[in-house]
Amino acid sequence: MLRKFLLHRLNFLSIFLLISFNSIFLAKEKISPIPNGVSIYQLDNGIQVLLIEKPSLPMTGINTLVKVGSAYENFATSGMSHMLEHLLFNGTTTLTQKELYDATDKIGGYNNANTSEYYTNFMMVTPTENIIEGMKLQAGMLFDSTIPEDKFEKEKGIVLEEIAKSLGNSSEQIERNILSIIYKGHSLSLPTLGTYETIKNMNRNDVYNFYKNYYVPNNMIISVVGNFNSDEMLKNLNEIYGKQKPGTINTVKNSELNSGYEIIPIIINDEKIFHRFYKGEKTQLQLFFNLPNPENLEFFEELNLLLENETENLKSNLNNLFKGDIEGLEFKTREFKIKNHLQATVILNSEKNINAINDTLISFLNSTKFNLTDEIIESEKTKAKTAFQQNIEKPHMFGIYNADHLSQYGIESILNSYSGEGINLAAEEINEFKIDEYPIVIIQHPNSESISEVQNNLQIPILFENSNGAEIIAKQNPGSGLLAIHYLLKNKAAYEEKYGKDAAKILHDIFGQRMKNSEVLNQSLKFGFEFTVNDNPFIPMDNIYLSPEFGYIRVEGLADNIEEAIKFLNDQMLNFIPTQDEFAKVTGKSKMPAMMGHGNPTQKMFEKKVDEILYTEEKYNPSKTELTYENLLEFTKYYFNPNNIIVSVVSKELPENISKYFSEFSKPKLDGAINNSAFEKEFKKISEAINVDENIGGEQSFIYYGFQKNVEPNDKPALEVLSMLISDKIIFDVREKQGMAYRMNAGVEIKNDKAMFNINLGTRPENVEKLIPQLSNFFTEKYLGKITQDEIDKSVNMYLGKVMFRRLSSINQAYYLAHSKYFHNDIFYDSKSIESLKNVKVENINEVVKKYLKVENPIKIIVK
Repeated sequence: MLRKFLLHRLNFLSIFLLISFNSIFLAKEKISPIPNGVSIYQLDNGIQVLLIEKPSLPMTGINTLVKVGSAYENFATSGMSHMLEHLLFNGTTTLTQKELYDATDKIGGYNNANTSEYYTNFMMVTPTENIIEGMKLQAGMLFDSTIPEDKFEKEKGIVLEEIAKSLGNSSEQIERNILSIIYKGHSLSLPTLGTYETIKNMNRNDVYNFYKNYYVPNNMIISVVGNFNSDEMLKNLNEIYGKQKPGTINTVKNSELNSGYEIIPIIINDEKIFHRFYKGEKTQLQLFFNLPNPENLEFFEELNLLLENETENLKSNLNNLFKGDIEGLEFKTREFKIKNHLQATVILNSEKNINAINDTLISFLNSTKFNLTDEIIESEKTKAKTAFQQNIEKPHMFGIYNADHLSQYGIESILNSYSGEGINLAAEEINEFKIDEYPIVIIQHPNSESISEVQNNLQIPILFENSNGAEIIAKQNPGSGLLAIHYLLKNKAAYEEKYGKDAAKILHDIFGQRMKNSEVLNQSLKFGFEFTVNDNPFIPMDNIYLSPEFGYIRVEGLADNIEEAIKFLNDQMLNFIPTQDEFAKVTGKSKMPAMMGHGNPTQKMFEKKVDEILYTEEKYNPSKTELTYENLLEFTKYYFNPNNIIVSVVSKELPENISKYFSEFSKPKLDGAINNSAFEKEFKKISEAINVDENIGGEQSFIYYGFQKNVEPNDKPALEVLSMLISDKIIFDVREKQGMAYRMNAGVEIKNDKAMFNINLGTRPENVEKLIPQLSNFFTEKYLGKITQDEIDKSVNMYLGKVMFRRLSSINQAYYLAHSKYFHNDIFYDSKSIESLKNVKVENINEVVKKYLKVENPIKIIVK
């Protein structure tokens, strides 16, 4: 009896000592509490089951995770897991595809699936009372799909479209480049969707064999979330899923790729810097540091949190060091049991300091001491518990949220995140963690070979309208290193009539001088800005943009940092108030005697007569009131207001980004603001012959001869080409053959529904009598002669060449966009007009010649 007691006591003591001894080594292991309503089972056929009761939910969701994805594939089977996900919705041994869809709709179900590297996840969510029927439908798909031959090609087409869509996204191209390097030698380097070639060459029998191999109960995890009783649910699971036969999973070995959780033999050689290209706008510098396999998955979450808190400060410090080279900075972890990485991505505006940026970032991470404070730990524990509760209120998403952890680490990994205890242990691991190696470096360059493609596809201007700001027209020109911004300021004549003579010119001059002062120049120097604020009417070919309707400011600079450059310009224009000293300086300069002559009085008289006879009057008369400084301030408030400006931008930047950069270029609309459409002088109606002959004794005589026709809109392109043909023929005749003019114009001028067929020239007085008898003959079908398509093409191409010279520069392209918007309310007006000329044929010319080329009510104006 005593011996027995001693034995019992010894046994108890041994057990106590054993527990105490082990606790020394297992002190870190803590038993996490299981949440109420959560239970875990394994069915006899190997299916693992997680049940989470949530009585407050009106619906129940079942997620069945099959442990197969791209990590189990090779080059021959790449994309098969994803393809199979699609195919399982095409019918079972008992239901056609339509019957399957109808049955799901009948029970109010949501039936969907998704595929990743280590799993394919199927979800079925229904009102609680219908979940048993939903489970039967899902089980039929999982175990009894027929993979019908007649649906196979259709699904291949759908998957190919999905691949095409993904490849259109630059982030997918970047991702493929990354995977091919950091997981070289493993199936993880393959895209989950597959490739064009693997999907196109896939056959039904191979996919069916793949299905039968992996879709077995002992390769599945089921989670059920919602309003149910666990005992009853377990019984139903056994009945619906538990009777399926387990199988042996055969993983195909491949000499080129390891798969699943096999170790990657060689990821990279000694070389750790890789260059790749993608269809994008910005260079991306990407660093990949090896991470350990932590004991607690919360390690990754907490590391991401710490780096996220440092990101903005680090980005700011890098930009201070490298003067705006950094567009963006991001950290994230890539978590696979086989290999974990910390990825740092720097989006660059310029590659000029790329080596220094790379070294600085590595140095920062190597010297960083990672540490979680007690406050952060407690906060993260609370967040983890909250996230778990949020998860289980979304049964349709529970499987998606947790599939990755379930497939790689099992059910317990989900419960650990609920308890929050893993965060304490993760904090200890992070406190001991240090980055002390050189990373894999991948530099993702914008694809230089794709510039022409991008140029063709993206050079379509887009208009953005802001109710309290400027109208913004943005056109992308990927091949340009320039930032070209054209500010068209509307209603010039209207505001000048109200506030004073030459107000716009004076204001523009002041702004131009402001941009040249040393303080502003020091700020703008890095952008390389050049400002043009007024035309010089005395420089030939520089006065083509003069108009009473608008003023302009043209800005050209480098496209190295577009966002910062536009912010600088926005600040300058929004805060621009001319000072009295600036006003005095500019107006004093404008009153200096002109260095140029006053022009030809005969020509001035002639131009005045032509203008009076042919054209309607300007809408606003030039102001004769001398501008005061006080009136200039009022003028500035209205005229320089963003609501009165059309901004057109041509640069390599995406139009949407340009619009965003100008989002703050706005001011409240002012009472009394003018918002007129652009006004253009039109032709007066000419209903009788006009003959003006004035002699003022000039050295040179000037002649205008023409006649007016009402024209139909559809005839305008052909009339413009006819104008070129008439011009070539008449000018060659008068100037080259007869030598009776130096500069002259001839052709057809069109304004709205009226056209003037005309010749306009200056000649010596003795030539007038020789020319007058010829004028009416110039505008006849006989004089024009037979027109060929070659002549049309030559004239059109010659004209287009001249037109394109005007539009070569980005800043002139910006001008024509703004002009088209203001004068025609269509930013494409200019490009449409040019394009319409290319389609003119001989028959179109013959038609307008017969219709319009007949002199009636001729206008003859001679000043000599």
